[in-house]
Amino acid sequence: MERQSGLHRCHLEAHAQLKTFSGWQLPAWYTDPSIELEQVRASVGISDVSYLSKLDLRGPAAEFPPPARLWKLTPAHALVTSPLPIPFVESSFVTDVTSIYSAILLAGPKSREVLRKLTTLNVSDEAMPEGAARQTRLAHVNATILRGEGWVILNTRDVAEYVWQTLQHVGAHPFGMVAQQQWMGGHESA
Repeated sequence: MERQSGLHRCHLEAHAQLKTFSGWQLPAWYTDPSIELEQVRASVGISDVSYLSKLDLRGPAAEFPPPARLWKLTPAHALVTSPLPIPFVESSFVTDVTSIYSAILLAGPKSREVLRKLTTLNVSDEAMPEGAARQTRLAHVNATILRGEGWVILNTRDVAEYVWQTLQHVGAHPFGMVAQQQWMGGHESA
């Protein structure tokens, strides 16, 4: 059975063309993938990346094979994300949080401007370089922000729609998986 993200209703309301990606029902496109890609390259866009596998680690960080990526939040707390399932051993130190968190990719040259409108977190290159992860408030709700080539915003599913709509309100255009894969092809994945 296909999984649905916490943003599924937003995609339906926007009349997105839904397809299955990595076992998740996600928007392939909203309008036209080439137009969506141009909007992201010229300005700022948002895409649903809830399909990313997500593990919460407490205690010493473990090694995970690529394409998994480790995001340190504190010396004793980290997240691991991957576009593929992450092999791990169940323990009191490792929790699969894939279904708990929605994930929104914020991408494009104006993405930092959008973040600055919604959070007091310092998102400068010096304060938040590539590979950084921070927990903060974004649009008045708790969020974890991961800095890759774009920004991945993690929120609990109960506030995902609100965050998505708020990002749109401040200028981010939705883009589907077709444009996302083209955009990510030129960038390192988050």
